[in-house]
Amino acid sequence: MSIRPLGMAVLRALGGGCVLLLGASAVTFLAVEVLPGDPATQALGMNADPERVAALRAELGLDRPVPERYLEWLAGLVRGDLGTSAITGQAVGPIVAEHAARSLVLGGCALALVLCVAIPAGVVAGSRPGSPPDRAASLGAVVLLSVPEFVLAAVLVAVFAHGLGWLPPVSLVGGGLDVLREPEKLVLPAVTLAAVAGAFVLRLTRAATAEAATSAHVESARIAGIPEIRVLCRHLVPSVRAPVAQAVALAVPYLVGGALLVETAFGYPGLAALVAEGLARRDAVLVGGAAMVLATTAVVGFFAAELVARPPRRRPGGVAVASGAGARR
Repeated sequence: MSIRPLGMAVLRALGGGCVLLLGASAVTFLAVEVLPGDPATQALGMNADPERVAALRAELGLDRPVPERYLEWLAGLVRGDLGTSAITGQAVGPIVAEHAARSLVLGGCALALVLCVAIPAGVVAGSRPGSPPDRAASLGAVVLLSVPEFVLAAVLVAVFAHGLGWLPPVSLVGGGLDVLREPEKLVLPAVTLAAVAGAFVLRLTRAATAEAATSAHVESARIAGIPEIRVLCRHLVPSVRAPVAQAVALAVPYLVGGALLVETAFGYPGLAALVAEGLARRDAVLVGGAAMVLATTAVVGFFAAELVARPPRRRPGGVAVASGAGARR
């Protein structure tokens, strides 16, 4: 792909991502607004004097129209300001950054498991379609995709925490990145989070590898008696790098969505805990700030997947040139 078409593809992807983020911001802000109660009633209680509630609403600026408050918050987002919590009066940015850092640690551990386990398993399974490793990996991926994260979390806790006593059942940690000093608390949530995303990546990797395994250069290498490990490393893996990279990029939104359930199931103080806290307080600004971080991460994943999946560039004579290693040899 030449520079100009590539630049147009990037601009289209950025434009689509901005539209998605704008829609996510509106849906998130309005969804909190339509919930029963507001920060004033949450702070004073449901039986509080209506005059006190009205005074606190005016003090917090909650008596202003919703579109006006949304546009003010959106303008702050454009400037990099996530706003101020209506309950605590604190800036939302540092609070979201602290919880996002912990979610990033968990997501990074889960992504490392996907890269180290799911991709090699998919390559081995797809290199010999129909073989016992292929059937076992495919069955395992289907099972993991069929089991909700909270069910898998309950099973892992029952076996490894309560049954064997190897790992803690919850992942409560202190402030900052104290979780790095207690890595055992990351094991169960990271495995649970990586399970569904890993199964998704495994299936895509297996399909791409199975297709590449039928190509002429792979069959020729096997006929020539080249050891299987060399066939995998020198012929199959280079042929599937582009589709595998796309699968990993698409797994990022899976990790973002799954993190909300996994963090809640294990009591992990990441962005999911912050969203739950904001919803309980009806704090639209706090929930919106956390939600926008999650939405931006997901959009970046889709953006990366779209760029990786771009078609090969062509020479003037019309011959396709590989834009990635996934091109046919």
